[in-house]
Amino acid sequence: MEYAMCTLITGNRKFGSLVGVTAHELAHTWFQFLMATNEGKHEWMDEGFTSYISSEAINQVNQEYAPNPHTGSYRGYAFLANSGKEEPQTTHADRYASNRAYGITAYSKGAVFLAQLGYVIGKENLNKTLKQYFTDWSFKHPTPNDFIRVAEKTSGIELDWYLMDWTQTTKTIDYGIKSTLMGEKSTTITLERIGAMGMPIDLDVTYKDGTKEQFYIPLQMMRGEKPINFKGLKRTLAKDWAWAYPTYTLEIDNGKEILAIEIDGSQTMADVNRENNVFKAQ
Repeated sequence: MEYAMCTLITGNRKFGSLVGVTAHELAHTWFQFLMATNEGKHEWMDEGFTSYISSEAINQVNQEYAPNPHTGSYRGYAFLANSGKEEPQTTHADRYASNRAYGITAYSKGAVFLAQLGYVIGKENLNKTLKQYFTDWSFKHPTPNDFIRVAEKTSGIELDWYLMDWTQTTKTIDYGIKSTLMGEKSTTITLERIGAMGMPIDLDVTYKDGTKEQFYIPLQMMRGEKPINFKGLKRTLAKDWAWAYPTYTLEIDNGKEILAIEIDGSQTMADVNRENNVFKAQ
């Protein structure tokens, strides 16, 4: 249990568990204590941000270097989202119908809020946002709107839609590859939005010659695009996808034969059903 300048940790546990809980309680020094968020009204800004930061730290300290150290949080969120028992993150900490719903919503979904924000605006912009957020709002009792405004100023991307749909509703993200039509010189791919929450799309394409390319489809209401977060992979900017349209058609006319297509190869978009995210040529 965390208290200002003091934590209580049981010692009768495995070493990995001890490291994990220690990192988590240390991270509470920043979230919630120095930020001073309201743990009753915005519990996910406390536990979720702490879970995100501690997982990032352990990934480095233990030299694991996993590309996504938050997979456990994603699994927890997906379980709750598919259970039919999820409640909005705007629910007061004492008002959840079950302790499980509170725990997953505050810790797991709160951590995914940040990890997925990195998918939306780019990891570098997320890191800058967290540092600027701390600089601007330490000891000032920030709200979710205060945080998302810092992210908007840092990234140049409009994010009110992200804050609203992710925290104020239980709308889910579910995208799929509806059809793939391969011609002699071009391929037409139709994507579909099945869930009610819109997101930008990273579409990873692997060609039969061994090369890869990513087609980046911004969400129209973002009013901007994230920067490239990696080197060595060609990225092609496609036209925006307006949320109101349930399907989107992309034509690839580079003359290459396609081996495989995947929506969000990084798996940092919290798609609640990844079974329809991959196409493999026969």
